[in-house]
Amino acid sequence: MRIPKNIIKTGKYTSGGELVYKETQTSYKGYYYILSNRYFVGKEYVADAPELIKIQQSNTLLFRPSTAIFSAVSGITSKSLISPKVSSIQPNIESNPTPVRYFSQQVNVMPTIIKEISKETYDSLQGNSLYNTTFVGPTQNIDQANQQMPGLKSFLIG
Repeated sequence: MRIPKNIIKTGKYTSGGELVYKETQTSYKGYYYILSNRYFVGKEYVADAPELIKIQQSNTLLFRPSTAIFSAVSGITSKSLISPKVSSIQPNIESNPTPVRYFSQQVNVMPTIIKEISKETYDSLQGNSLYNTTFVGPTQNIDQANQQMPGLKSFLIG
């Protein structure tokens, strides 16, 4: 399929801090092009180029001097302000008949988005005031978790 050149914005460059790879959520530095409001790696259009996503504007607070002061006073580091990666979780049903599922929601970004996260990420977010966390498992059902994180039931049921 041939795409008209006038709908592709080519030759854009980022020195980092504004785009991440869609698949891995790792930072991207280099040339990119825009097609249909989507970002892709490279100076010019390539059919199978990796897709990039724009970092949410609220993350610009990471680069402000006031953030360093806030971090020093609160103990919250800029690393803890970055959204956790979502990992695909494959519970071992044989060894754990009722698997525990963990969820997070960043509260300082609108709209808030519920993400399923790993146990390690859940543990690392405990005590972080920028994230609401909960779980569903043998000791807590969906209704109880939904009270802690409104909208979780809809997220899980569809």
